[in-house]
Amino acid sequence: MFTGGWEFMNKSNIGDIVPLDGDIYIVKRIEDGWVYLRQPNARGKERKLYWREVPYFNNGELTVPPKIENNKPSFNSKLHLGSMFKNNTEMQVSKEFIAFAYENIENLILCLLNIAEHNATKKEHKRLIPAHWHWLDLSPNVGKGYWPQQNDYALKESIFLHTDKREQND
Repeated sequence: MFTGGWEFMNKSNIGDIVPLDGDIYIVKRIEDGWVYLRQPNARGKERKLYWREVPYFNNGELTVPPKIENNKPSFNSKLHLGSMFKNNTEMQVSKEFIAFAYENIENLILCLLNIAEHNATKKEHKRLIPAHWHWLDLSPNVGKGYWPQQNDYALKESIFLHTDKREQND
């Protein structure tokens, strides 16, 4: 826990009034460089801000620190290949193509996950982080070709899935 020297870094103290986003907050506690704010007589969670983000009064003048940009990448955990293909190609895409791509991508991701687990274990890490993941980069000539046997596989897979769903509904 960070204990020493925090007062030097920030002008806020416990009990200070802080105007923020058109509302008034009171500093309730300060821990590890985080300031916990609560509106007077309000219910719910405290608002947590890093000390550099908290406005403060300096000789009677309000000092509002500049907003810190959040450069963390956002992600969508759902992958909808149909939409992605539609938005990135002008060609028509068959259902069998999408089903085959889903299966191939799932297999690829599981292989990369296995490699990531191996990398983490090798470093004696207990948690997977981006540094463990192998960035798959295909060279310009990889994957160029035509494999007609995959059409049969994808078509049969699509028919079996459709039949299984129909049997489940009966």
